[in-house]
This record gives sequence, structure tokens and C-alpha cells, in this order.
Amino acid sequence: MWSGESIFPAKVLSMKYEIVSSTWASFSRAVAAAAIGTWLVFATCPASFAADGAQAAAAAKEAAAKLKAFLGDLEKSKRQPNYSKPPASDYLKRIFDTDVLAALPAPKADDFDWLGDWVDSVARTYVAMITFGAKDLADQIVGRNMIDYQDNTFPAAAFTLRLSARMVSTMALYSNSLPPDKRKQAHEGIEQSSRGLVQIAMGMAGFIRIRLKLENVRLTAAALRDTVTVWAPLATPNERAELLARLEKARAANADAGIDKDVTAISTVIRQSSN
Repeated sequence: MWSGESIFPAKVLSMKYEIVSSTWASFSRAVAAAAIGTWLVFATCPASFAADGAQAAAAAKEAAAKLKAFLGDLEKSKRQPNYSKPPASDYLKRIFDTDVLAALPAPKADDFDWLGDWVDSVARTYVAMITFGAKDLADQIVGRNMIDYQDNTFPAAAFTLRLSARMVSTMALYSNSLPPDKRKQAHEGIEQSSRGLVQIAMGMAGFIRIRLKLENVRLTAAALRDTVTVWAPLATPNERAELLARLEKARAANADAGIDKDVTAISTVIRQSSN
């Protein structure tokens, strides 16, 4: 586990934890909104499967249940998780399967059912990791978990954004394939998930306003860049302004991370979405 205590004094670390904790509260609600929206649409979805995606989603669901039980046992015994070693590392690899996600073909309407399962597993796992040992979302332990375990939590957040963006795109295709009398509930789910997706993006832009390990800053910026064409058009004018402000703070806070091109590309799409 990486700890910033060897680099940052306790007061600075405390401020970092507080910033991340406050950002996490809104981020967690956004993840929940995206997942709930998914299930609103899922209620109208017939069973159909795409082999690789469906298999990955099923593996993620099983691994998420096992990781939750594993973390519960650790919490009861007052031990800390080590996500870099089995069994936790094996569970995370199956839940946040970046290889399968990257290899999937363009979204199709009939991908929706297994994507719903995967989104739910990812959301539950991420919440379990961040809130480990915390009394509630306002607990400073949430910020500590996010930063001290950032080699695991930031890749998980990036995966969450990418999967959620794919889900929103798939939802739109699925809704358009429905008979007119079944589209109302689907549209409500899409709206909720779209709001959640924007807030996830805002949360991630907020996380990198503070000084972090450079590889995790780069990972986060890349996820924002790769998904910006999905979430930027869904943002309100106030949200776009806040996103731009957070991105500039991220650029300044991590000037040596090599994210200038990413931040510029993201900001350009955000501004174009306002037109």
C-alpha cells in the first residue's frame, strides 16, 4: 500500500483526505444514480446476450459478491485489505476487466441486459472499497482509503466512468428499439443514468485537483478524455463551467503529469458542447 505520509506532512494529508471525502460523497451518489437508472431501463429489457460481455459481467457479479464477503471478514477482524495480493487482486481483475471492456465492439441495443449486471457489480465493489472501515460517507476514512489505496481505487474509478459511458450510449440504442408504449420508463432511466454519468465525470475531475501519484492522474485524465463526447453534451451550463474550473486546477496541481494535452482536449469538447 502506498502512503503519502512519507511525502506529505500530517496536516496536508488531512486536507487531502477531507477534499477527497467531500468529493466522494457526491461521486458515490452519482454512481448510485447511474446504477438505478440502469435498472429502471432493465425492467423493460428482454434476455439476450453477447458472449464476451455477458461472460465478463457474470464473472464480475460472482467476484463482487466474494470480495464483499472478504472485506466484511477483514473489517470484523480489524485487518486492512491488500488489493495487490490474492484473493482480492483476483476479484478486482474480474470485476474491473479492462481487457474485455476495451475489446468489446461498438455498443448494440441487445448488450443492455448484461451491461446492467456489470454496472451494478462495479458500483457495489467501488463503494465497498472506499467505505471500508468508515461510519458513513462523511467519514475522513473515505478520503484516506481513496488516497492510500489509490493504485486500486483510481483504476476502479476510471473503469466505472468508461463502463457508465458505454451504458448510457447503449441505453439510448435500446430505448429506440422499444415499442412506443414502453419508452417512457426507459427514458426516465436514461435521464437518471445520464445525470449520474455527468456527476461521475465531475467527481473524477475533482479528485485530480489535488496532488496524486502521476500515473493515477494520467489514468484519470485519459478516462475523462476518452469518454468526454458522451458526458459533456449531457452537462448543464453550470456543470460545464465547474468541470472546466476543476480541470484547470488539476492541470496546475499536477503540472508534471503530462496531462496538458488531455485537459486541453477535454476542455475543447466541453466548450463545443455549449454551442
